Amino acid sequence: TVKQAQDGLHIFVNNSSSAQVYKFEKPISLKEVKIKAHIKGEIKYGLKIPGSKQADDFPLRLGFILKGKNKLNFFQKAIAPDWLIELNSMSSKFGGLDKVYSLIFYTTKPNFKKREHPFSSYFFEQVGGSFKNSKLDEIYKLSIKNEVIGLWLSSDGDDTNSSFEVIVESIDIN
Repeated sequence: TVKQAQDGLHIFVNNSSSAQVYKFEKPISLKEVKIKAHIKGEIKYGLKIPGSKQADDFPLRLGFILKGKNKLNFFQKAIAPDWLIELNSMSSKFGGLDKVYSLIFYTTKPNFKKREHPFSSYFFEQVGGSFKNSKLDEIYKLSIKNEVIGLWLSSDGDDTNSSFEVIVESIDIN
């Protein structure tokens, strides 16, 4: 469940996964992002490795939807997941989609720094930073060559059967 409140965007995760997508009016070049958030609760990894198949849950993924040339054909649209159909539709105005380049913000550090997501080549992930004492306040310099056509914001606890809340206080992009 996602709710807008005076103190920010509240994302309630209950053994679930969700993404919010925000489309820009026109493609932009991105050099830096500043994000402030905090978490209530925790992800229950147990003995699982964060980012592994059984524990691919993180409190916050901030993704930059990159302009590209990929477009789904008729057959691909028939079998593609809803999120990919939505991204395809959104990116068609700009000539197509490359991928979603995500910064991962974690409570328990994953065993990778960067990776193409093992379940979809449409996602590239990089470790962005950690929640310290339940708070996140990061400025991140980016070296993205493609123009950005939107933002992807997600929190998930479906693999680990976790319930928690993330409050995104602000996201500033330059």
